[in-house]
Amino acid sequence: MKENSSLTYKEIYGQPESFKGINDTLDEIYKVLDKAFDKSNQYDELIFTGCGTSFYLAQSAAHAFSTYTGISARAVPCSELYFFPETFVEGKKVLVLPITRKSYTTEVRMAIDKVRSFPDVKTLAITCDPDSKTYNDYVILSPVSSEDSVIMTRSFTSMVYLAMIMAMYVAGKNDEIKVMADYDRKAQEILPKMDEMAKKIIEENPDLNLFITLGQGVYYGIANECMNKMKEMGIVNSEAYYSLEYRHGPMSLVDENTMVLTLVNSKSTEHDAKLLSQMKGFGAVTAAVGKDVSKSMNDVDYTLDLTYDYNDMQYAPMIGFIGQLLGYYIAEKKNIDADSPRNLSQAIVL
Repeated sequence: MKENSSLTYKEIYGQPESFKGINDTLDEIYKVLDKAFDKSNQYDELIFTGCGTSFYLAQSAAHAFSTYTGISARAVPCSELYFFPETFVEGKKVLVLPITRKSYTTEVRMAIDKVRSFPDVKTLAITCDPDSKTYNDYVILSPVSSEDSVIMTRSFTSMVYLAMIMAMYVAGKNDEIKVMADYDRKAQEILPKMDEMAKKIIEENPDLNLFITLGQGVYYGIANECMNKMKEMGIVNSEAYYSLEYRHGPMSLVDENTMVLTLVNSKSTEHDAKLLSQMKGFGAVTAAVGKDVSKSMNDVDYTLDLTYDYNDMQYAPMIGFIGQLLGYYIAEKKNIDADSPRNLSQAIVL
């Protein structure tokens, strides 16, 4: 067991158990979704909302749901919903989906109470806290995701998993859910590989001071969360972008002390390869995680292939492990205890 950050490290490795907890309760989840999406509930739009990590999760969840179902879905921070509810819900039939580890986060409660005052708004919580049922119409729960650490790890990935399950189920893609019956075992296999990759990157490049994570599609929100994990745990400068957006100004910061990590979407592989080659030419340390990236990106410094028979949506919950582990090893190098991150708490209560 690690000395510093031991609790956070343990909970990173607890993520397979959280996936199994969801798979073991799929029948209960389906019953809730059948009610939330029955024929009487024809929504004009879904709004996924959250704060911080949960907002990044909302970005990936909205992309997946809209892609699978064809129903308009977008991610909006809780603060925007609270201050400008009319912009998002007035005159429309909307399902708002708060994503939260703890039910008592103040901004979440404020936003949901505000939007529920509109006549055609219902809410479906994606949560780790059963108390979310006290202020939502519907709740789907990650039942084995309780965290003692401040940093969100297993709560984040388990709710990503819930969001992917929801998108597939509402779209009638039960066959894609069945493929993930042993998701916990696959997660157990990939975690040590990502651990080894993250440790190697940080040990072999001790002077890195800027960490960039890139992703397209469902991986954009995950890239944002990887950025957030490195910032929270390692107290380091980190940024995230849509992959090809990085060329439009931000790449001016790239030098030999920059790491550029891409979460490679199957639809953007060729373009991501060219981008990483360009960044390496500017001096950056480059890394890629995705399907068959070692073949298509043979000049990238560090690669990790995802080798299971999954699509990008199915990989979304586990691909974010790399950001958690990079954050851990950055903290270890700097002798920071990620179990007690600076200025942070489990939930923001105002």
